[in-house]
Amino acid sequence: MNMKVKPQSSSIFAYGYRLLFFFLVSFDISDAQTATTDPSEVRALNSLFQQWNAQAVALWNISGDPCSGSAVNGTELEDRMNNPSIKCDCAYSNSTICHITQLRVYALNKRGVIPEELVALKFLTFLKIDQNFFTGPLPTFIGNLSALQLLSIAHNLFSGTIPKELGNLKELTVLSFGSNNFSGTLPPELGNLVKLEQIYINSCGLGGEIPSTFANLQNMRIMWASDSPFTGRIPDFIGNWTKLTALRIQGNSFEGPIPSSFSNLTSLTKFANQ
Repeated sequence: MNMKVKPQSSSIFAYGYRLLFFFLVSFDISDAQTATTDPSEVRALNSLFQQWNAQAVALWNISGDPCSGSAVNGTELEDRMNNPSIKCDCAYSNSTICHITQLRVYALNKRGVIPEELVALKFLTFLKIDQNFFTGPLPTFIGNLSALQLLSIAHNLFSGTIPKELGNLKELTVLSFGSNNFSGTLPPELGNLVKLEQIYINSCGLGGEIPSTFANLQNMRIMWASDSPFTGRIPDFIGNWTKLTALRIQGNSFEGPIPSSFSNLTSLTKFANQ
């Protein structure tokens, strides 16, 4: 008896799909492996970590190139096992060049100042060095990191004044420098940060009046300005920050009543004044 076997079209299709999937995955891996970190950024990062006595963890820098391991895979930047850590974008120059876009050195008891080599990391969007023992003034060259969206240096020993050059960081959405030893007043140039959504300036040593230019910060959602010697009246313009959800201004030297404009703050859920 002659039997005809029909081609299993679905099986052939599945086999072909697996081959295609394998090819695409292999291409992606191969492509990622050919990308290397911008040499100027490698030098800057090495110098930075040498001065801070910091070393890459096992999850990161697994190939000898900074943009490898946890810097390019799905590992969370703020994973507790991934500290210090960086993240990279390897899509530049036809996926042959990686740029460092995020840097975190968190609660590692590091000491020293912010070295000028940092400006070589010009693609940084995220810089977090909280809870260490960093000292010295906040350098003016920070204002050259124009891609920054988050700058967090809280809980350190920084001193001196806040440089007006921070007003150049117009992509910032989060700015945190609370719990430091700064002096002087808030520079009016911070009012240029119109994308700012969160600012933490509590217990930072700054005083004087909140600059009138802060009226421009219409995207503000969270402001912590407690336990600092701020003076003058509580600004009326805060009542125009209609996206505001949290405001802490206790422990200051503000004068006068709560502005009537605060009745506009229908989104405000946390308010601390006393």
